Amino acid sequence: MKKIGIIGGIGWPSTIEYYRLICEASQIYHSGKNFTGPTPMPEMVIESLNMNFTINNRGTTESGSWAVWDEYFNHAIKRLENNGAELIVIASVTPHGRLNEISKGVNAPVLSIYDALGDYCAHAGIKKLLVLGTMPTMSSPAFYTNLAPFGVDVQYPHDEKQKSVVVDIIGRLYQNKREGAGESIDQAVRASISASDLENSAVCLGCTELPLAFPDFPGEASFRVNGITYINSAVVHASYAFRACTHSR
Repeated sequence: MKKIGIIGGIGWPSTIEYYRLICEASQIYHSGKNFTGPTPMPEMVIESLNMNFTINNRGTTESGSWAVWDEYFNHAIKRLENNGAELIVIASVTPHGRLNEISKGVNAPVLSIYDALGDYCAHAGIKKLLVLGTMPTMSSPAFYTNLAPFGVDVQYPHDEKQKSVVVDIIGRLYQNKREGAGESIDQAVRASISASDLENSAVCLGCTELPLAFPDFPGEASFRVNGITYINSAVVHASYAFRACTHSR
């Protein structure tokens, strides 16, 4: 298995989830196989970032405003590579919108969450996807452009008020405050998708903290709650990373 590098700390709850999901994937993968001792696990190295710094240094539409942010992530990714990581996964959705910028000069593959989700949707037959995430995620065309080749029609909450509600939920989950989060997400979804479209759409929890609002489904790539199909982006991405690490060197 290849050594996995994880960019974590953005935030710390999702970092725990990625580590757990990758280890659980290895347990399933090795079930029934012959080996001695504990279940084999891929080697992993975690570069945990300061989330306060990353949020306070997010850029705007102004040219050059993302320079400090990009450099911070780029240096972290290079440290993982220098520590032997053969593939890298970012335990957060928002940075993938600037994947080209933050992976400059890096030879190890940085696994795109868009590719992971697009592949999952294609295999699951999902054609319509409402994406909930941070404000940069819901304001960026990245999901539209990167999932279109997989035949997925992406939309965000069209109401700025509902986007702000989602951002507020994420802010609480960053601090591991989960009470009432699932109900708040349900309300935001129903305000963004008509009742007639709910059955034909899925909702991507496009911030790795959002699945923490649904603790009854900790390892499920998708699940249904009150008639809404949710996709856990962290599970999909972590599973994608583990499959990549088992490919031949």
